[in-house]
Amino acid sequence: MRDSVSDKRNKDHLLTYSLIPFAANREQDLRERYDFIQKFLLQSKQFGAQRRASEGVASQIALGNLARNAGYADVTRLMWDMEARKLDEMKSFFEPHALDADTTAQLVIDEEGQPEMVIVSKGKTLKSVPARFKKDGYIAELKELKSDLVDQYRRARQELERSMIAGTSFTREEITSLMQNPVIHPLVRTLIFQSGDKTGRFDVSSNGLVAPGPEGTNHALSEQDQLLIAHPLHLYQSGSWSEFQRDLFTRQERQPFKQVFRELYLPNEDELANGTVSRRYAGYQIQPKKAVALLKGRQWTVSYEEGLQKVSYEHNLIANLYAMADWFSPADTEAPTLETVQFYDRKSYKPVALQDVPLTFFSEVMRDIDLVVSVAHVGGVDPEASLTTIEMRHVIVNESLRLLKIDNVRLDGNYARIDGELGEYAVHLGSGNVFKQATGALHIVPVHSQHRGRIFLPFLDEDPRTAEILSKVMLLAEDKKIKDPQILAQLQN
Repeated sequence: MRDSVSDKRNKDHLLTYSLIPFAANREQDLRERYDFIQKFLLQSKQFGAQRRASEGVASQIALGNLARNAGYADVTRLMWDMEARKLDEMKSFFEPHALDADTTAQLVIDEEGQPEMVIVSKGKTLKSVPARFKKDGYIAELKELKSDLVDQYRRARQELERSMIAGTSFTREEITSLMQNPVIHPLVRTLIFQSGDKTGRFDVSSNGLVAPGPEGTNHALSEQDQLLIAHPLHLYQSGSWSEFQRDLFTRQERQPFKQVFRELYLPNEDELANGTVSRRYAGYQIQPKKAVALLKGRQWTVSYEEGLQKVSYEHNLIANLYAMADWFSPADTEAPTLETVQFYDRKSYKPVALQDVPLTFFSEVMRDIDLVVSVAHVGGVDPEASLTTIEMRHVIVNESLRLLKIDNVRLDGNYARIDGELGEYAVHLGSGNVFKQATGALHIVPVHSQHRGRIFLPFLDEDPRTAEILSKVMLLAEDKKIKDPQILAQLQN
């Protein structure tokens, strides 16, 4: 089976290989199969997109088969257990090994979890491997192990983010075990966990959750407590989202992926009133090839009949993105226009009301589409792809603020950050999306040009997106004067 998979890339034999009963040395056999499947997945990168996708699906199914065959509750448990054991087997390589009388070599893992090969000669650390040791067998082994650890770091980071989105639960012992892994520890220590109504960082010394702040409360955990990697929705519901954001800045730490500063998208009143259809991104023209490339990396699939789909097996839901497009043609005549987003039951394929869609899945779907709208937009204006467009808007907003003598707005990178009286806001200078700190995305409908007053822009061909961004900045800078009930309802949440 192994030869068939290696030589012929036979996917059926890969699935069968993971189900064959284990040999007498069960632990070693399990480890070898796990590494073999991961190697098969890594090698698929050399092929085209379609084959890479099919081999990726086969690898995930094979890992699921292997987890069930070995008696694990799910694939996640198998992965974390295998990664931890892999490091235990490498312990001897983290000790100095004599290459000759004056030179030693070893692996070292830094504070960020990145492995390095350290060569010390006569008490001095060398920048590279000396020429006389280039072909040394131990050096070759260290290089291979270093590559394995880099792959482990990458897999762990992706799996942690996937666990947050899927709502995978962990026990206290499982988190403690991950924290003892020097590669995974830097990833886990900056994350925020939730258990019941307790939210905070995991503290190894006390096995509890520590609230944000210099004197944060330590919430004790029992062995039976289940922990989730907190989604921004949980942070929003806890009422302490802004405190966690401030605490991360104070500590000057970087998270392995967007968690505390991840964008949150909640259904607005119009969407809930429509029942099963969201038209939040209706009318945006996008580049089909770029859109498909972006979404495929986020577990979306493309079909002739249904267009773009994202399946959630945890919630038994399918998200459909409808557009007037042929995703398999160059669309030279007219760029496709987004229309609606709908959710369906995975088993019955009946439409599901937006109010019944789990908020984490809704937020992640809308976040994916928002990325497409920002990056793959076409037409007279590209809100994200052109850096010169953002730089231009930066100057326009800055000059407008100076002329209007507004002093509660500052420009920070691609965002205009506003200190209003009802909250703190951020307006993206590319997409025009508005966020309120510790609340998430705000839904402010732009007024069409024929129905609003003229806004001064220092060029003849009016850019509607720049006008929209400028008007939103001015509106939120004086949020006490807003009278629109729908906007006020969002600001006062």
